[in-house]
Amino acid sequence: MYEPPKDQLIGKTLGQYAILEEVGRGGMATVYRARQSSMNRIVAVKVLPPALMHDPGFYERFQREVDVISHLEHPHILPIYDFGQFEGMPFIVMRYLGGGSLAQMIRRGPPPFDQLERPLTQVASALDYAHQKGIIHRDIKPGNIMLDENGNAYLSDFGIARVLGSNMTGSAVIGTPAYMSPEQAMGGPIDGRSDIYALGIVLFELLTGREPYQAETPMALVLKHINEPMPPARSLRADIPNAIDAVIAIATAKEPENRFPSAADMARAFGEAARNPDKPLAGYGLKKDTPTPPTAADTPRGTKAAPEPKPRVQATMVVTEAGDSTKVSGERAATQPRRSPLPLIIGAVIVIAALALGALVALPALTPPPGPLPTPTPFSGAQVINNTQHRYSIYIPAGWLETDLSSSERTVHVWQDGLQAYVAVVIPNGVTINSQADYERAIAAYERTYDEPQLSPDSDPYIEWLDQETAPDGTLRRSYRLLFSSNPAFPSGQTDRFYFWRGQRLLIVEMYTAYSTGDTLVPTMQLILDSLQTLAPAS
Repeated sequence: MYEPPKDQLIGKTLGQYAILEEVGRGGMATVYRARQSSMNRIVAVKVLPPALMHDPGFYERFQREVDVISHLEHPHILPIYDFGQFEGMPFIVMRYLGGGSLAQMIRRGPPPFDQLERPLTQVASALDYAHQKGIIHRDIKPGNIMLDENGNAYLSDFGIARVLGSNMTGSAVIGTPAYMSPEQAMGGPIDGRSDIYALGIVLFELLTGREPYQAETPMALVLKHINEPMPPARSLRADIPNAIDAVIAIATAKEPENRFPSAADMARAFGEAARNPDKPLAGYGLKKDTPTPPTAADTPRGTKAAPEPKPRVQATMVVTEAGDSTKVSGERAATQPRRSPLPLIIGAVIVIAALALGALVALPALTPPPGPLPTPTPFSGAQVINNTQHRYSIYIPAGWLETDLSSSERTVHVWQDGLQAYVAVVIPNGVTINSQADYERAIAAYERTYDEPQLSPDSDPYIEWLDQETAPDGTLRRSYRLLFSSNPAFPSGQTDRFYFWRGQRLLIVEMYTAYSTGDTLVPTMQLILDSLQTLAPAS
């Protein structure tokens, strides 16, 4: 077992802020829980990498942007208390929230429709307030929407994407590719409707558990946002009403003028669609010629709706990344004469996303298994695990350390990404399932053997039940909070366990990620789970 990597900031004091523990990490920042000595309160401290200070103009931009954002006073914008630098590391001090982010909510499974109206309305109110002040967020995503202990939502990181990627002239394209509006990706002028587009993508992900577009590179992902129609959410979750799909389609229209004119309009439309799914959308200040959004009413599950007519992009691509930011330069085809060509070339420091992810854990490089990787794979860098003896196949990121922890009671194969994450495939031995009752008894017996000893707070690790959900195919997911002692084998995090009834066997997939990884590994875990297949018995 690896020793935990030592964080040099834990235990140090940044001015009046004593760093207690790491609570989140992204491509370009680390968030810590800290104690402010002057007021004896717990705060969140976001620390940016010292390499940014190599740019002589960066700290001036940092001060200007954060000073502007710190004056935003809205009940659902995460307040900034202070900012500065410590040993060449810029930092921002914010209110500490203990409810996690929407990204963590998503990994526990899509919530009921009626649980989404309140956070969506709160975030929409915060966005409209900022837009009225002339401020565009530019990086709306689940990880930037925080929750307090009562489930109230707060929008965070206003201006952070801009200060990381902008030269203060507005000519640089910044944001996260998975949520970027077409005009933002093309480097064109943007307004608040670009944030509404991103909020529509967030709503899609909240309802379905995944982003609408999948691609192996940031450039390919951005091109999908520019050129491909929004897939109906119903194609991934059959109980989503057409009215809610219509809200998403309007919010994510390719042309800004076809979107909701305000975030509040979008939230109200969603609330009405959730309460009255059979009532058609009306009003909201939409253009009279706004096309009816495509729905999935007649689209079989797993198939794509017919694409809507759209202008294609003819472009020479220049992709730059700062953390997870991407730019695409290009120009609209002649079908859009009112838009001027936008040939943009940016010179920037390229931070490869894979390196940013790898930097999360200070571990030696692991050599992937020899031989060519299968083609195609469901995600970049995956290796296929075909275990014919135990009749399952699964894709795992190359480089994750494989360990066989099998015993006479159960087969256990584990793939570990250092101390930050693992995936385990478990098959209880001697278990035969012929009925739903057998399935339920097998799950109860497994949990009685392996979970009950860890339910006591005196145990190490200590598990705390979070929630559960049963999928339409009968697969059961149960989620737990995993807490370790002061000298942990793993840092504290969340475990999601999936029970599959396959043939006459109980097949279990257990997935763990440390809280310090934030939402960076959630898409990878979803792709791993989607790749699981059972193999036919050897003839």
